[in-house]
Amino acid sequence: MNDFLQMSLRTRLKHYFRTFACMTLAAALTAMPAGDAWTKTKAAKQKARAAPPAQIDPVNELEIIIGEAIVQRAALGGADPDGAPARQKLAELALRAARAAERALSRGDENLFSAYRQQIESQFEGTLPGLEKMSARGVGAADYALGTFALHGILEERSVERACTHFAAALGKGFSGARFRHAQCIEESDPAGAYALLKEAADSGHVAATERLGRICLEATPPDAACAFSRLERAAKDGRASARTLLGWMYAEGIGGKVDLARAAKYYGEAAKMGEASAQNNLGELYEKGRGVAKDQRKAFEHYLAAANTGFPPAQFNVGRLYAAGKGTAQDLSAARRWLGEAANAGVIPAQRILEMLDQKAEN
Repeated sequence: MNDFLQMSLRTRLKHYFRTFACMTLAAALTAMPAGDAWTKTKAAKQKARAAPPAQIDPVNELEIIIGEAIVQRAALGGADPDGAPARQKLAELALRAARAAERALSRGDENLFSAYRQQIESQFEGTLPGLEKMSARGVGAADYALGTFALHGILEERSVERACTHFAAALGKGFSGARFRHAQCIEESDPAGAYALLKEAADSGHVAATERLGRICLEATPPDAACAFSRLERAAKDGRASARTLLGWMYAEGIGGKVDLARAAKYYGEAAKMGEASAQNNLGELYEKGRGVAKDQRKAFEHYLAAANTGFPPAQFNVGRLYAAGKGTAQDLSAARRWLGEAANAGVIPAQRILEMLDQKAEN
């Protein structure tokens, strides 16, 4: 979790506790309304129940979950020596946190997922037995949470096999939110069943499942461009940076229609701003060659470097290549060797060839 997010979390948690304290005090001091006031209050409550649920901001949700967890952890060892109610509540909050973390991952928000991981590990230690008891009572969402923790190695050692067992159990108990993960578990053993589950998950709004269906359409022989565009545009609208990158590639290559480099640059640019390394690299290529954007070697180098700093091998190769040629930046053979070496170690064959050429020139 980056410094900004840590700062935001601390600040907003303080605000949450102030609000929580005020609400608690108000509830204690406010008497039940009588007469017409009671009628109006009842009508307002009925209207609120009829209204669609408000969308919770993902960061706010994390703060609320952790705020409540802190309260429950403080309650352990209080009036109840066993702390059973607090432990039960913590297990329920851990379940909620697991689902929220998976939603963040589905949207491709790695930073928020990392924040959830950190907070779950610090606030929900010892909650696995409570989740297992909920699972034994037939709560499918508890199996989903246990599967999530096993899959990502949160609160326990990572085990894909154990995760898949829990996801299957969750789905068997009627928890539809496990469809995407269970589909991944059976993709090789039951492709048709996995595809059906992916479609159900995507149609219910699961963003990663929507993108996966778009990729399947794109990888078909021949590619189903209309299907790919439909699914990927939906996933991109719902926040998947990788879906934007794929759309940019489709426009750059003319998949399903004419080449549209301006649109390709637009999608690459949007994904790059979201931290998508492959989009940064592809955008750098457009600037280097002047395709869809004005040719600009300096901007090309900057985009390549941003992607290379994330460990993306193709971008590491491009940075090394430009350092070696002195394009978009001052020539720096030492830096060129370093970046090309990183790319070569990752299996980028042309990087090794340039390194050999540099060695030959040095010998001469």
